[in-house]
Amino acid sequence: MRLAINLIIGLSLVACSNLSKSPQTLRHNYLAITQPGTSMDETISLIKRKIQPEGSLMVREGVPCLEKEKSGLQKGVHSIKVNLGWYYWGAVQTPVYGEWCFNDNEMLIDIIVYKAIDDFAHQP
Repeated sequence: MRLAINLIIGLSLVACSNLSKSPQTLRHNYLAITQPGTSMDETISLIKRKIQPEGSLMVREGVPCLEKEKSGLQKGVHSIKVNLGWYYWGAVQTPVYGEWCFNDNEMLIDIIVYKAIDDFAHQP
């Protein structure tokens, strides 16, 4: 009985967490908040105010984003790596990260969102 209750609680945590959505859906949602062409400083402010990540925010000047799906393709010149938080998949805690990619003028060009399982491709 206890196992059944834990399973129901675990599944409800997955269903309730915004971060359990697909990386593509999260990317779309974050692009609505931090639109391409936004400055790096304004993006940091918007991330802190409107997205409110549960983890760290690391500004990486001179470090481009890496896109796993395109064999490590570099995107942009600067990036902000954000530990957005986590969600539970059953009993497994799964961190979610976002990388905001900027051109040489520090203007936002794209966002990459990925789960911790893909983090090997996104090292700073």
